[in-house]
Amino acid sequence: MDDPQLSAAAQRVWDAEKTTAAALAAQYRALADLHELDGAYEEAAEVDEVDPLRAALALRITKNAASWQLRDAHQAVHLFPRTLEMLETGSLPSAWFQKMLRTSRSLSDASRQNLDIAVSAWSMSIPAERFFRLLKALIDLLEHREDKPHPSSCIERSVALLPGHEPGTGVLQITGPIPEILSRWKKLDEAARAVQSAQRAALRDGTAIPHDADGVVLETGRALPLTRLRFALLDSAEIDLEGVQVPTERFRLNITVPVLTLLGASDEPGTLDGVTPLPPSMARSLAGSAEVWYRVLADSASGAFLPLPADKHVPTASMLEHLRMRNSLCAVPGCTRPTSWASECDHIEECRRGTPGTGALTEVENLHLLCWQHHLDKTNGLLDPTRLPTGAAEPGQTRWRIGSHGDAVTVLDEIDTASIHAAEDLALAWSCFLRGTHAGAAATPPVPAGEEPFRSAPPIAGGRTMSPSPSPSPSPSPSPSPSPSPS
Repeated sequence: MDDPQLSAAAQRVWDAEKTTAAALAAQYRALADLHELDGAYEEAAEVDEVDPLRAALALRITKNAASWQLRDAHQAVHLFPRTLEMLETGSLPSAWFQKMLRTSRSLSDASRQNLDIAVSAWSMSIPAERFFRLLKALIDLLEHREDKPHPSSCIERSVALLPGHEPGTGVLQITGPIPEILSRWKKLDEAARAVQSAQRAALRDGTAIPHDADGVVLETGRALPLTRLRFALLDSAEIDLEGVQVPTERFRLNITVPVLTLLGASDEPGTLDGVTPLPPSMARSLAGSAEVWYRVLADSASGAFLPLPADKHVPTASMLEHLRMRNSLCAVPGCTRPTSWASECDHIEECRRGTPGTGALTEVENLHLLCWQHHLDKTNGLLDPTRLPTGAAEPGQTRWRIGSHGDAVTVLDEIDTASIHAAEDLALAWSCFLRGTHAGAAATPPVPAGEEPFRSAPPIAGGRTMSPSPSPSPSPSPSPSPSPSPS
């Protein structure tokens, strides 16, 4: 396999793979140079947040993805030096090397170094399927030789929130020892079956239907399926904290719905906490069942969330909500931690309490939300943001200096794209109305070159102004819009 007979097209693919392998080796070496802390990588990675941010900035990926690539690069350079040289020369394919890194993560550093020595002695003329088979056998052997704790003491116990397969859904994944998981499952399943039997009996006897808050059973005349009952019972279960007090939630759960979507005139999706998209039908349903609506003002042309006035040293609840609209994730570029929980409000330019006339004000333009780790990094001088001047109706910009090596990037605030689309839809509807109203009327004067009438959307408070129409015409009846309750 070192020198197979290939056609011209296949030879180009072969050469491209060797180039890819060399480039991957160069990337590993460059990434490994970003890691500056001494000691074992796993221990250093727990306290270091700046190196992943620098890597994320260079690779244009998220911090979490950059952390994995930094880990692979550190292992490639320090634990697999022999096979890395083979990758660099193109004799070891990139897919083989990445497979070796990925499947050996459970091994100790010493075992991975032994793996590197063994694989570097193999002939690279063997086919891919044999390489992967031998690799698996060798890793299994090295795992067996390691002195590991009894499996029962290291079984994972975790609960994780994962993205759902369908729009507007999520997955709650529970992992643990099978006896405990099976016991909880049986209790939940038996409870759901008991409720289902009670619903059928209530339908038959004409009595009150249990666990039918939405009236679905009464409307359809059928008991709820077990899958839905299990979810309902799990959702309504109380958590026993044994007297531990849970702090009041800092933020409400925001569901942002464009007004035209509410009216059924647009299919623009809603969003949950500015991150998770919601199908229009689900967004309308949730908005219809809500008791209180909050109006969010955004510039119709740029989509920027309009700033709120403030001159206090303590951010108000309204200011915090505005900041969460502006950044649904930690404001540090590359970080994917949501600001709806475990976030901290931070002054971009420090506020010096007790010294009137010095320091920055507590105003929206000088505030952002950070996760606790990056707030600590900023306090320690590892991160240095600077707010850049922009127009009143334009999205804000922040210049971030990351680390002490001159790495920096400018980040735009999040915008409300739905407002831009809504403004375009309204402008188009207004133009269509005027064309219908003026049909058969005298021709209007020609529009000067370079001007487009009726292309500007109606202004929103604090947004850009709109030039008046050149000729009067009957105003259309205003479209109904939801009246937000005072917050």
